[in-house]
Amino acid sequence: MSNSDTDMVVRRYVVCLLDVLGQKCRLCDWATLPEGPEDASRFEQAVRDSAIAVREFRDLFTIYFDQFRERTSEKALDSLPEAQKQRHRRFKGCSVAVERFSDTFLFYSPLPNTHGDDSPDALHAILYACCNALLTSLAVDVPLRGAITIGTGTVLPDGGFYGPALAEVHHLESKLAGHPRVLVSTAVRDFLQEGHTYSTDPDMARLMARLAADSRQFLWQDIDGLWTVDFLGKAHRELVRDISKAGVLIRRAYTFARSSAAEFRQRGDAKLAVRYYLLQQYIESRLGIWGVLPSPTATALPATGSYPPRLLRLCSGSPRRSRPRAGLSAPARSWPPGRRRRRRLGRWRRRRR
Repeated sequence: MSNSDTDMVVRRYVVCLLDVLGQKCRLCDWATLPEGPEDASRFEQAVRDSAIAVREFRDLFTIYFDQFRERTSEKALDSLPEAQKQRHRRFKGCSVAVERFSDTFLFYSPLPNTHGDDSPDALHAILYACCNALLTSLAVDVPLRGAITIGTGTVLPDGGFYGPALAEVHHLESKLAGHPRVLVSTAVRDFLQEGHTYSTDPDMARLMARLAADSRQFLWQDIDGLWTVDFLGKAHRELVRDISKAGVLIRRAYTFARSSAAEFRQRGDAKLAVRYYLLQQYIESRLGIWGVLPSPTATALPATGSYPPRLLRLCSGSPRRSRPRAGLSAPARSWPPGRRRRRRLGRWRRRRR
């Protein structure tokens, strides 16, 4: 849909928003100019840890996106008939645009291609790039948090993406994501469902349906019921060529999650301690896929009075009024929910008398 008065085209986009976490504290390290040589070295290191890291992240995500899309080189296409070349270029016809707001990045790509196909190629590439970006960022102690959705939007005449899709990914990332992960909206899951029509060309529709099925393998329902990018899942593992290099990154990411949970626990910051413990639990559950052994010194999050009960239940994976897992202190007496209600009702009736 276009508007001739403003030269704006409103269409559906795949939108991914990623936020680099922990930058507020890092910025405080170089809030004032250095006064001596010792301060200068610390000042330069602080700038490298924040400003340069943020600048390089954008290039890193774009590289992952382009590498995944260009796995079939032009030299390999030269041996194919012209009709198959055109079909492949139509199937892979997507591009991603990038915008940056301070330490927040926005990646977006039009959903329909030039032939009118609702191709899942851009979404598939963004999911793969998110997997690599999450793993790499955790390995270098720069955690990310984000969200992906499909919705309407437009590119303003003076530049900049705007629309309901932007509002949705911002809400998912800032209000629901919590710990370092990338949430996936309901619109993305609906788009990847079986039976979705991606093209009027039957052959292209079959190819795109197969790609959508592969994209579904990147999704995982987290412990709180929200769907996220399974960045250490089997789908990512099957696409990685250098497993030894990935293993090094996973060990570093696991060490960062454990040390961050322990650090916030010592500070008494219950919210962040539980968030990074959830990240630690997720990584531990995926180590076997990559052939990485968990650390024998990994410890469970202790239950103390400073931790909110709701977060402790989320951390343990237990529903409300159920027995907590090992490592979490259990109440003195744990009654079944029905019996507990009957006892409270009996006490209330006796007081009424």
